[in-house]
Amino acid sequence: MEHLPLILGVLAGVLTSYTDLKTGFILDNHVFPTLSLVGRLLGWDEEEDVDLPRWIGRVVIPAAEGGVLYYAYRGISEGNPGLAAAGLVGLVIGFLLGVALYYFGVWASGDAVLLAGFSALLPLPPGTAKVVPPYALSLPLYPLTILLNSILAVFPFILAYALAVLLVRRPSGMLREILIGKPLTVLQMWLWLVGSAAVTLVLPDTGLKIPGYLLGFFLLLIFVRFRMVGNVAGVLGLAYLIHLNPAAGFRFAGITLLLVYVTRVIIALFGFIRREVLVEEVTVQELREWDVLGETILDEKGRVRRDRSGPLERLWGFLKGESSSGLGGGRVIASPTAEGLTKEQIEELGKLVEDGKLENRFLRKKAMPFAPALFIGFLMGYFWGDVFWWLVLKVAGFS
Repeated sequence: MEHLPLILGVLAGVLTSYTDLKTGFILDNHVFPTLSLVGRLLGWDEEEDVDLPRWIGRVVIPAAEGGVLYYAYRGISEGNPGLAAAGLVGLVIGFLLGVALYYFGVWASGDAVLLAGFSALLPLPPGTAKVVPPYALSLPLYPLTILLNSILAVFPFILAYALAVLLVRRPSGMLREILIGKPLTVLQMWLWLVGSAAVTLVLPDTGLKIPGYLLGFFLLLIFVRFRMVGNVAGVLGLAYLIHLNPAAGFRFAGITLLLVYVTRVIIALFGFIRREVLVEEVTVQELREWDVLGETILDEKGRVRRDRSGPLERLWGFLKGESSSGLGGGRVIASPTAEGLTKEQIEELGKLVEDGKLENRFLRKKAMPFAPALFIGFLMGYFWGDVFWWLVLKVAGFS
């Protein structure tokens, strides 16, 4: 009984990885059959949409339902209401995380369903996990670990690929932009992190019982929106930390600055991959149904414009309160929604090209299967724990 989450997770992971690699689709009944049943009642027919043997489409793996029922049974047996609800809460949290990434065009709806299924199976860290993050010690927030593990699992391959492309193509100024671009942003983010860390140290002395990681997250959101406040908080926080312990203060400041710089370089690399590797420029005549655009086409009161910013750029703009971040302002004609273009959208784009309102060149994404990465993230979470938190402890010298 205790191995049920692992068994269901492996079955769902193997089958969804196969279908995602072969066709680019994840079938709901391989993760969340209840959702598949609802879809059929509404007229969907997955078997007609994908080029797979019919028997594969008929396989049912109740990963999401199994996780919800497993924790409900354990919780009721042990008289623990929180444990009984953990599977359902994990399912919801995983779904919300998946929908957020789907909204920003990072992956398709099938990937969101798969993350939700894995989250229902592992809402809490299993006994086999060696490294458990503080946010998942008592709350069903382990789905975040699965997601972070998935990102880390594929990152070395993405990094190596990006560096290889950079060396081969050698785009003018790109390497310089990746390594030393936006120094002011790096400095500000460093100050905001130092400031939030200093505040979390001060609060316990005031008697306020707020989890440090939760407080730090909300402080960063505030500092991003009100940058001058964050800058001042960072300078004062750095002075306070150095006053408490000069050696530890300088060490923390140096490690934090290094982490911010490395993170910015990684984000810049992802930006390069998104613009130069993962998209291709095509005409409207080459667009097909299910193709995923690499840009957003907006109609703002009769004026048609393009937005080629990436999901991270749009999120950053949204956090800063910039209306031009591509998250609003007019009717969206077509966008990088991972479900792809419809025939009606392609026809409307063609009409805009004919009318001279749009240049006949569009960015089209190349397909990327995420199911194998999510499966690896699930296995890492089950047998090892939170790899990201382990790296944080290593860098900070606590492990």
